[in-house]
Amino acid sequence: MSVKTAVYRHVVTEGTHYEVGRALGACFSQNRELIDFLTSPFMGAAPLKPEAAERAMEQFEQYCPGLNQEIRGFADETGVPAENIVFYYSYVQPAGYCSQAAVSTGTGSGSRTYHMRTYDFGWEDAPYNQLLLSTTRVKGKPAHTGFALQLFGRYDGMNEEGLCITTTSGRIRPALSETGFVFPGVARAVLDSCATALEAASLLRSMPISDFRNFLISDRHGCMALVETAGSSKDIEYLGAATADSHKLAVSANHYTLSAMQPHNLQIMPNSLARARLMQHSLSQVTDPQEIIAVMKQLTGNSFPQGISCHHYSEGLGTLWSMICDNAARELHVCFGSPQLNPWRTFGCSNPPGISEYYAKLPDEPSCPDFWRD
Repeated sequence: MSVKTAVYRHVVTEGTHYEVGRALGACFSQNRELIDFLTSPFMGAAPLKPEAAERAMEQFEQYCPGLNQEIRGFADETGVPAENIVFYYSYVQPAGYCSQAAVSTGTGSGSRTYHMRTYDFGWEDAPYNQLLLSTTRVKGKPAHTGFALQLFGRYDGMNEEGLCITTTSGRIRPALSETGFVFPGVARAVLDSCATALEAASLLRSMPISDFRNFLISDRHGCMALVETAGSSKDIEYLGAATADSHKLAVSANHYTLSAMQPHNLQIMPNSLARARLMQHSLSQVTDPQEIIAVMKQLTGNSFPQGISCHHYSEGLGTLWSMICDNAARELHVCFGSPQLNPWRTFGCSNPPGISEYYAKLPDEPSCPDFWRD
């Protein structure tokens, strides 16, 4: 087994969208490798034509207003053309594997919601893998904390309204051919503009999405929504708050579960089914709400198949981070790297502006022979 030490960063910015962009530019202006990455065609794609960039900006302004100003601020601070920034490339993104689940218990003022996820991918070096937790406080919008993709998009996150969104790939490495948002723009739009799972579900229903992705959303009131997308095909399951004598549970791995999405399950990895079943079984057995976080940490801390943590980094499926959101407390519990070797840390949305660094160990192990079997 080989062990790599990875550097994770937590960046905190605040102000208007434009000021946040300039602050990001000031933080990373000396990182020429990152600047070159952010302003180059993504993964060998053709340069974005001016009319295509304009259409992308128009759609961002419609569904995530202000984000264009954030990108403009970054561009002005670093001296690069805003229309060249790779975040506007909407068709090719890192897939990742991931597992996610949300549980709500109790009613009224006593309701609690807990939302967990692991993000699993390979250990590609920066700038492709930025390992950046971002807290953003934009004037007039809910502050939020989540892992950033290409600085401006989000893999996941929680906002100060107690709303959490996480994602998993619905199909591994699909061919994206439709016009629409991919998950980083979707997650960022939700965190910036929604306070409840119902609002987020309504936003996703209206958004053009090109991604093959599962979005799990929860709020502090105990409501949840599972949104499964395969290009322009999408289905939404909305779960209201738990009742006094039961709790609500939603789980998602790397396949589709809603009935309308079954034709898009062209291939399902057995490990995806196993992870979903394990989360369903483990979390459905919890009767004491006080034990939910402990069970979630146990799930993320144990290696597959006893848990959902994976250490196959060189094969493209290793746990890069885990997170558990306590929606009512507005607390985000984060473990950088594998929970087996690294501590859990707690974040909110009120840290002072600046950058902090954290070091985490990633232990690489080979998978078993049947792990990738179709």
